[in-house]
Amino acid sequence: MSEEQKSPIARFVEWIDSRFGFSDTILRPGPKYTFTPTYWLGGLAFLVFMLQGVTGAIILLFYIPSTDAAYELTSKMISSVPFGALLQTVHLYGGYAMIILALIHFLRCYFEGVYKKPRELMWMVGMLMGLCTLFMGFTGYILPWSVISGCAAHISLGILDYLPPQIGGPLKTFIVGIGTDEEILRRFCAYHVVILPAAVFLLFLIKLHMFEVHGPAEPVTPKHHLPDDAFERRPWFPDVLVYLLMQGFVFIAVLLLVSALFPLVLPPKFSMEAAASVHPEPEWYFMWMYTLLRINIFSGTYGTLAVICTVGLIGLIIFFLPFVDRSEARHPLERPTATTLGLIGIAEFIVLIVWGYLTPGENLPTEQAVLVLGLPALIIALICKYYFNSILVERGIRTPKKFAFEFLSAVARRRYLSVVAFSLLVSMTSCTAAGAVSDAACGNMLSAAMGTVFTGLLFFLAFALMYLTDRTANVPMKRKFGPLEMGGE
Repeated sequence: MSEEQKSPIARFVEWIDSRFGFSDTILRPGPKYTFTPTYWLGGLAFLVFMLQGVTGAIILLFYIPSTDAAYELTSKMISSVPFGALLQTVHLYGGYAMIILALIHFLRCYFEGVYKKPRELMWMVGMLMGLCTLFMGFTGYILPWSVISGCAAHISLGILDYLPPQIGGPLKTFIVGIGTDEEILRRFCAYHVVILPAAVFLLFLIKLHMFEVHGPAEPVTPKHHLPDDAFERRPWFPDVLVYLLMQGFVFIAVLLLVSALFPLVLPPKFSMEAAASVHPEPEWYFMWMYTLLRINIFSGTYGTLAVICTVGLIGLIIFFLPFVDRSEARHPLERPTATTLGLIGIAEFIVLIVWGYLTPGENLPTEQAVLVLGLPALIIALICKYYFNSILVERGIRTPKKFAFEFLSAVARRRYLSVVAFSLLVSMTSCTAAGAVSDAACGNMLSAAMGTVFTGLLFFLAFALMYLTDRTANVPMKRKFGPLEMGGE
């Protein structure tokens, strides 16, 4: 197209590009298949991070990290500073949005196998960015020094006391120094304002470099189902940049609307008297952990330590997932184990959050916890088992021979292990049955009903294990014995 035929907007864009040199940066053209919202969740999260930097810098002009002034200054900004309440609310909801976007981005990368070769290190850097994002939310939650903030700080730091003294003591000193309220607030302000944002920005630059080297992951949809021009590359400026900014402006508009409709309500100031009259709860993104710690079986030092170790182990597995899952398959339907475990993880995360809000400050019975957490996992496992073993077979898609939830068959093929598992299931069935009878005698009919349902599930598992053990005993051996081994001549 000649210069005369170009529109004024096109000529203006070219003029801007020639002066700023956008096209000559390390940023590469993007294929058209990336022009979907799901491909830019990480970029959108970073835009919200930049918005958080702007709103946080303005809030910092009216804030002093001191137990004597933090709450008063925050309250004064909300009530007296023009647009102060909107600014505080946008900053709060922006933090929520950043965590939600990072979480959805994590789930998309997990289910589509984006972490596979050659993007293993990108996944690990992304996990570190997500961890920093969570701690940015937590440290910012403490800064107003309301009764909820102060209680959350003391309770979260108290969890470190359950660690071995050789680990918990130095770690607590490193995080909060001498541990006074003034020191906690001052250090958390430094973490929230300087250290964690700097870490997120540095990790973003590292991930951006690897993204430009490897490019975006190809879609898991078969190529013959994609448009013919799906792999056509569009220039970074202005096409990719304009698309990202369009998404960002729409998201910020929605964020401003929600902030105006549901403004921040500041709880009372922290004091020991106020703390004694409330049930402190963490924010929603840590509620699942709080709910786990309230289950009776996890009470006390060893129970809390068990939760910390289990969560830490799961976190390490997720962090090193590219080296755990070495298969080349990426489509969720070709990875039944990963897909099923991912769906169960989402269900348990939601159930723990909802259950935590429905039972504020209550100790949760162990048998009730097993039912509440075990039933969704069992339902999802059975649905996935049926789907992968029936529907996909009908479509001619081969499922892996070792399915994740064929563990009963695997246990049944090992006689000693099957005896131990069967004995354990029978013992648990007897205990839950006795608990249900005891609850019924005490008039707690809801707990008795839930115990009865759980007893039936355990009985079903024990019966299934016994049936599979008996069936495997009658399966002919695949090994061909020689004449001497068979007793022949």
